[in-house]
Amino acid sequence: MAETAKIVGQKTLALKWIALLSTVRWYNILLTVLAQYISAYSIVEHSGSNVWELVYDFKLHAIVIASVFSIAAGFIINNFYDFEKDLINRPHSTLFNRIISKKTTLNLYILFNLLSIIIAFSASLKIGVFFCGFILALWIYSHKLQKMPFIKEFAASILSVTSFFAIVLHFYKFYDFIFIYGVFFMSLIYSRELIKQFENYTGDMAIHITSIPVMLGIEKAHYFSLFIMALSFLFGLSIVGFYGFKDGNYYIIACLVIIILNMTLMKYQKFKTINIIYKIMLVGGIVNILYI
Repeated sequence: MAETAKIVGQKTLALKWIALLSTVRWYNILLTVLAQYISAYSIVEHSGSNVWELVYDFKLHAIVIASVFSIAAGFIINNFYDFEKDLINRPHSTLFNRIISKKTTLNLYILFNLLSIIIAFSASLKIGVFFCGFILALWIYSHKLQKMPFIKEFAASILSVTSFFAIVLHFYKFYDFIFIYGVFFMSLIYSRELIKQFENYTGDMAIHITSIPVMLGIEKAHYFSLFIMALSFLFGLSIVGFYGFKDGNYYIIACLVIIILNMTLMKYQKFKTINIIYKIMLVGGIVNILYI
């Protein structure tokens, strides 16, 4: 009996770890870590410094680890406020994630934020202050901005790339093309945020969340999404027109073709397919930083 109880306990603990990884969206965090290190590599290479110095750069590693904990905490609090909606839109994964109790989840939220702040301040005062602001912004987004259509999508786009600014802050380096590329990348994130709302439409309607499709109606929200995609396309086209066919721009050219494909898929309301395509585009955008 004791052996059976031990095995059951081990299985329960393993399930809780899996549920925690699902709650904090480990794959998003992994992509953020990858993007931060690639960005650091790109900045150091541009400046002509020895890229091997990155291996021994304590502050860089502290920024990355602080980002991991703060983003994980951000996903925890976001899931906490979105529970009712997610229960309708994603019932299986939402119920599975609730293997971890609310109390434990909130304790982990506090712990992760504290660890993030401590590690960030160990890097430097300005990095510590930066992460205090980032953590506060993540909470404001989950608690307040989630109820504000148009604003919440824009805020989500900004917060998705905010952790990269800590890398720039650390190296004191700024390149105009990296900034412009970042804005284009944000336009892709914004487009994806709009598409996700069509997928969440049922849950938003059920609990009266004022998303863009709920507020405007499906048809008008559809046209608004197409408008944003068209703006993203024109912005990408202008980057290629201004900077020419440099290595980093081949990704943008590929995105222009894919945006047209996504706009076509919008006609047939293939929102899940479009969302997957945008995910692939964003992963490609992270890898493409190496060629900027």
